[in-house]
Amino acid sequence: MSILEVLTSKVAHGMLYPLLPKARGSSVRRPMYIAEDLWSLFGTSHPDPVMEGRIGTLRADLESFVDGTALYPGYLFLLSPTKEAVWEIRSTRLDPSIRVLGRFADRDIFIATNYAIRNELGGWESRAWRDAKLKSRTIWTNLFHTYQPVIATDIHKVASGAINGKYFKTH
Repeated sequence: MSILEVLTSKVAHGMLYPLLPKARGSSVRRPMYIAEDLWSLFGTSHPDPVMEGRIGTLRADLESFVDGTALYPGYLFLLSPTKEAVWEIRSTRLDPSIRVLGRFADRDIFIATNYAIRNELGGWESRAWRDAKLKSRTIWTNLFHTYQPVIATDIHKVASGAINGKYFKTH
């Protein structure tokens, strides 16, 4: 069984949800699948109307990955250490800034595992960042068991439509 067959099974069993763009005329160019906790964020109303709007903007930002919009380092970034293959999608148009973490199952197939409010993460070497990355890896393992994500620092090996730039931090 391939990782793509496992992915199809997880969708069929309601453990992952495909993100479909809502914009008229949009289609899926790069599939994104969302884990249960993150998906539930989009399916429930938030009591704070400002945060409700913020969640809508987050979804629109994720849909720009799916619909094939050009990718750039300020949007998609490989977290350190790069060998863990945990990427973040940065939703920064509104405050609070939200980070969606995940991994690539194959080129152009992103599995969004979890999210975090950026100002709650602290510095990039903080315990909160380590916990968020660990949560992403744990969700991945629970979904895909022994299947590994795509491990690459070359953006073009994980996603099409990326402009050239620095998508990860070197030490």
